[in-house]
Amino acid sequence: MVSPGDIFILGVQWIHTLAGVAWVGGSLFYLLVIRPALRKSTSQLDTSTSVATGFRAVVDIAVIILIITGVVLAFDRLTSRYTDVSYVSVLGIKVVLSLWMFWLAGVIQKKRHLRTSRSTVSEPNHATGATNRVFASANLIAIIGVIVFLLSDLLQALFEDALKAV
Repeated sequence: MVSPGDIFILGVQWIHTLAGVAWVGGSLFYLLVIRPALRKSTSQLDTSTSVATGFRAVVDIAVIILIITGVVLAFDRLTSRYTDVSYVSVLGIKVVLSLWMFWLAGVIQKKRHLRTSRSTVSEPNHATGATNRVFASANLIAIIGVIVFLLSDLLQALFEDALKAV
């Protein structure tokens, strides 16, 4: 029988996954669709700034949700009698990679803020070069995000295997 606690954890897992999909999926969409389209655009700087500002709001909300739900899920699993050393090790790697993603997202935000506060109409080449450097970190965020999703699936498999062994 399903308990209210199980339903709560299921809801938290679902929200955690949606936040991760929004961030990582949005990053992949940006890198694979929007950025190539912006390279062909004549008003790239204005469009790029607009897209970055909109996506930043999504990332900020996703990070907050991921942290809160991640803490709840980690506490739930780490207090389970079915959690072993391999689960804790993989979870530790996932947490470190996630923190690295959060840090990179903060670096991008700071660089974008500096770029927009310093850019003027007479300096389009400098701003465009800064945009390319900033989004090099976006590439890394997407790669790490895909790895974090893989680790999430591995954690689920480890936990399910531990349940089967009982």
